[in-house]
Amino acid sequence: MMNDVYTAGDDRRLTAAIGLDISAAFDTISHDVMIDRLHVDFGLSSTALNWTASYLTQRKQYVKVGQHSSCLTTCSSGIPQGSVLGPLLFAAYVSPVGDLIESYGVRYQQYADDTQPENFVQNGCPDP
Repeated sequence: MMNDVYTAGDDRRLTAAIGLDISAAFDTISHDVMIDRLHVDFGLSSTALNWTASYLTQRKQYVKVGQHSSCLTTCSSGIPQGSVLGPLLFAAYVSPVGDLIESYGVRYQQYADDTQPENFVQNGCPDP
């Protein structure tokens, strides 16, 4: 990124850095849209697409506050937080934004980071 900033400055081009904190964004991703985007836009197919779909769907989560935990519930959307694939999948999901930016002749870079650990613990609650 800094190389692009320095190069733009040397060429007397305007540079802007915009940072967005969209901390809940990983939780809002539609599994169906994500799988379709990976297939159509990125060419994932067959075993790789099926593996990714199984990785995203039927995941479970719970909330823990102090010593109290909620029951496990199936996640109907979102990308696993704290995962190695999370930032990559999120970047793929929002890739159409980059296409829009490029359509105006603007160079851009995007970066996604998610540092929330994911812990699944069976706590005696019935499976939904």
